[in-house]
Amino acid sequence: MRKPALVVTFPTTAAAMACEQLCGEQGLPGRMIPVPGEISAGCGLAWKAAPQDRDVLAGALDAAGVAMEGMDVIEMLEFVK
Repeated sequence: MRKPALVVTFPTTAAAMACEQLCGEQGLPGRMIPVPGEISAGCGLAWKAAPQDRDVLAGALDAAGVAMEGMDVIEMLEFVK
């Protein structure tokens, strides 16, 4: 089943790791994924979250000085158990 997902991309792996650490510390939603083929990015890692989490994530990453390359909403396969 395809569902919209927010995909945050980063210019470097260090920025992606900083995002993962920040989100873990602050309990922010999402998880690290490989960059989907529909998106090009400087780093092979991306943060995936729900589209409605865009403002919360953007604010937290900006406040922490974590460099982002882009924030895109794309249709992604979602596996349901």
